[in-house]
Amino acid sequence: MTALDGAERLRRPAQLPRPDGAFGSGTSWANWAASPVWVVDHLLRGAGIHTAPPPRASSILYASLHGGTAPGIGYLEGMGAGWDFWTRDGAPFESAAEGGFDFLSTATYVPELLPVTRRSDGLWFEVWTDNSGNWPLNDSVIEFQSSFEASAGGATYYTALRVNFTQGTVTAFCGTNADSTKNPSVGWTWSPLKTPGTFHIALWLTFSATGVPSFVPVVTPKDKASTALTAGTFSSTLVPAGAMVTTSFGVQNGRAECFQVSQHAARPSTAAQITQAGSWTRTASLDEPVFPLRAIPNAGGSAWDVITEISRATLATAEFDSDGHFRWRNHTRWATAPTAADIAVTSAREIAALTVTEEIDACRNHCTVNWEDWRRVASSVPSVVRDETTPVAIAAGATITRTISVDDTMLDPRTPRTAATDGAGSPNRVSIRSTTSATSAAVLGAVEVRVTRAGGVVTLTARNRSASAVYYHGATLIFLSPSPANKPVPSLWSAWNTASQAVYGVQTYEHDVKGWVQDNPSGRALAEALRNAGAFPPPLLQQVEILPDYRIQLGTVVRVVDTTGAQLDTLAWVIGNKVSGNSGRITQTLTLRGTTTNGTPTDTGLTPDPPTRPGAPPPP
Repeated sequence: MTALDGAERLRRPAQLPRPDGAFGSGTSWANWAASPVWVVDHLLRGAGIHTAPPPRASSILYASLHGGTAPGIGYLEGMGAGWDFWTRDGAPFESAAEGGFDFLSTATYVPELLPVTRRSDGLWFEVWTDNSGNWPLNDSVIEFQSSFEASAGGATYYTALRVNFTQGTVTAFCGTNADSTKNPSVGWTWSPLKTPGTFHIALWLTFSATGVPSFVPVVTPKDKASTALTAGTFSSTLVPAGAMVTTSFGVQNGRAECFQVSQHAARPSTAAQITQAGSWTRTASLDEPVFPLRAIPNAGGSAWDVITEISRATLATAEFDSDGHFRWRNHTRWATAPTAADIAVTSAREIAALTVTEEIDACRNHCTVNWEDWRRVASSVPSVVRDETTPVAIAAGATITRTISVDDTMLDPRTPRTAATDGAGSPNRVSIRSTTSATSAAVLGAVEVRVTRAGGVVTLTARNRSASAVYYHGATLIFLSPSPANKPVPSLWSAWNTASQAVYGVQTYEHDVKGWVQDNPSGRALAEALRNAGAFPPPLLQQVEILPDYRIQLGTVVRVVDTTGAQLDTLAWVIGNKVSGNSGRITQTLTLRGTTTNGTPTDTGLTPDPPTRPGAPPPP
């Protein structure tokens, strides 16, 4: 009988988004679209292994903010400054974006589905945030903002909710000014917001049949009761029939995690509905994100294959413990030598056999990391893909599905807007008309368009939310690609140790990160980590056979005491752990790595031979 571990849950094909939002004009190269930790977290979530509240079943946008602004559901449109710092300290669950200390760091998204403004259900915006330990001189703020393209006059309407923890205020805005603070507003005061701690902030947004927007903020301190504030309406600011085109999230002087937007038939009211309490279990833990990615590499294979590739590229470790929990530790895991053991194993009782090696083959004192520099990459080359068809009827309440083949190397398309007029046929548009005639009136605000992608297949669905039949006349999608003039630059970073080279000679090692490192500091950090680990290799203890001890896990610090054979008394990390049974006998076999080196070899009592035989004549 073979027992399978949690990795079997990750044998499904790896599905990764490929956003282009980090390449937009005005976007700093320092902003993080993602990170290796973000990618691992995304793959785990797809297998039902969670670090934080997962997407709801009706989610149309989900951004974990676990080391990147890219969404797992929906598309990254662009981002402003300040998306370059991620922390586990003070994060509500796993890790969080911190935002600017004195400005709002804003990321803009295109939801997977673009909801219309004339429907019976509503939109639920939510995020987890923590306002403790903030910079005291500036306000702690989060903001939701959405833009809706209207059919009447082609105007764009903006809705926003701003929560100021420092002032204890909540403010809703609605109008045609892209600067939400210049639009008409409705405000609330709720003093518990001033209390340092973790909060779930939500907004229930609905539109009446005549276009009156209604805002219901719902605030939930962690592990406490929720408070739904009185509905705020804008009866004098009617939003014409139309559809959402973008939504954005901003954070200032605080930590934010798990921003999502979902559709619901009624406002969530119970604790389970509001915060998803009890509907998920945290079964994974990841180290703090340290390596930024502007682009997510085009990876194939299973989710576990990709996680394995990332761990090798970034010198991280990926493991499932005996409880079935997944743990990810970055390249600094073995950097600090422990001073005490978790468990001791001795030849007097536990140890049956061990092998100790310290080989020059393990020495690496000139380490080079091959990486690609993405700082100057600009995404300015559009590719247009059209879905051309004869008009397809969409009855009231019905949905049609279209599949479009694309090159799997392309970056992701955004969900296309519905063309409001005949002149709005620019790329990334869907043509919905009142009849089969190509000259009939364009219809906006009736059909909700959704776009998903799996490799080289894009699936477009169009759902008619109106009471009348409409006709689908095709779609035009736009895909952006890195400009040929600004492609990523192949780069190297080397680190070496001259003291090690003096005794071992130059021992080179080249490390290919396969696209998972994209900036200079990251390349340098990996090169130095490789050099520090390999310049003076620590001893390796292999085939350490002991009596089974369930407490020993990967990463456990073990004190090895052998008074009979190897004469050892040393600390070592567990880097391999195997339990087997045969004929009723159970054994546990460990592979251990010393926590410190044995120092510089001195060749005591020996005179090293020269590289050539003394007195030998020169070669002919």
